Amino acid sequence: MGVKPISIGVRCRKGAPVAIRYGGYVLAVEKILERWRDTGCWWEGESEKAFFRVLCQDGGIREIYCDLTLKQWFLYRIYD
Repeated sequence: MGVKPISIGVRCRKGAPVAIRYGGYVLAVEKILERWRDTGCWWEGESEKAFFRVLCQDGGIREIYCDLTLKQWFLYRIYD
């Protein structure tokens, strides 16, 4: 993936993120802009991930994903 993702906490409702927690902040998810699944480098053992591009309450857009094998959430990208 290139950049090392940051482990975050995510609260979900009906399988979709409604709030994310990282760096001492909790941000409500205002809108899910896009969602998709990706297997990444499966030949290197990467597991399937569920990605979400979300608009947060602070107006920032973040890309987050859940590693479906580990059942753990990560912050992948922050858009300016």
